[in-house]
Amino acid sequence: MTANENERFDQFAAVLLTELLDRTRKNMELLSPEQQPASLLPFALTPAFQDLYAEVVRVGIFPVVLSRRPVRAIVGDVDWAQEGREYLLTVLDDRSNPIFTAWDYAWDALWDERRVTVEGGTGAAPAKKKGFFSSLFGRRGKNKGNEKPSEETGESVLAGLYTMLGELAEKRGFLPLFPDDLKVMKGLVRVKPPRIFQAWKEINQYHHQEFLLSGLDQAKPGVTSECLQKWHYTLPDRIGEFLVLKAAVDLEHLNKAFIGKYIRQSARTQEEAEKNMPYLAIYWKSMRNQATVPA
Repeated sequence: MTANENERFDQFAAVLLTELLDRTRKNMELLSPEQQPASLLPFALTPAFQDLYAEVVRVGIFPVVLSRRPVRAIVGDVDWAQEGREYLLTVLDDRSNPIFTAWDYAWDALWDERRVTVEGGTGAAPAKKKGFFSSLFGRRGKNKGNEKPSEETGESVLAGLYTMLGELAEKRGFLPLFPDDLKVMKGLVRVKPPRIFQAWKEINQYHHQEFLLSGLDQAKPGVTSECLQKWHYTLPDRIGEFLVLKAAVDLEHLNKAFIGKYIRQSARTQEEAEKNMPYLAIYWKSMRNQATVPA
């Protein structure tokens, strides 16, 4: 590439990384409960996870995304310094865009990764990634669990991110991840923060109208539950569940009876509920019994 092409590519990379980090952080902040929860929160809804997620994106995900040829082709002749973000948003509005495809590819690879070596590229980036993960998860100089020396290089064979994040969650006192929480990692970037903001505003509004107003101003029973279901199943997998969990923590009248009824209305069996909304099912069991919600 020429000097101008290199500069344009660097500007594109900076705009893309900023958007990926800003969007995912804002979404996590919007989904995180503000009140004191009744039990352990999912690791993904904690401030500690937000910083960790950002570092994983910077070191483990973004370099892979940037290396994919269809992503590099987006650079084109756009003036990324002046109009880059506006153009990038038009690209991301297409849900089949190459950035999302590369993003999924990178997460899938790291989630179940078994070995971090210099295979398939120069030694610099993989070595950085290995050092980063070893430091991040406290595995430097250790051999435990499914870690063992590589026969070819003598380097450690590391578990995937699922295993390492799960261990870290338990160590810090949060609910460990479920195997399909990969949906969370991949789904966060697909949602524009204003959409979650609007969803939460709408839920609050219906909660206020149903439970805090009276007479002609009071909304009909069940509108809050209907609103929760709307967003639960409109947002990407697990993201909608986290929004309902936030409501269970932060909204006064969404007590144990309300959430229990919501779960029964949203799943045919308890087994289905625990499979499709495991965090909400766990949280509901830990909530204190309060006044019942009329059937």
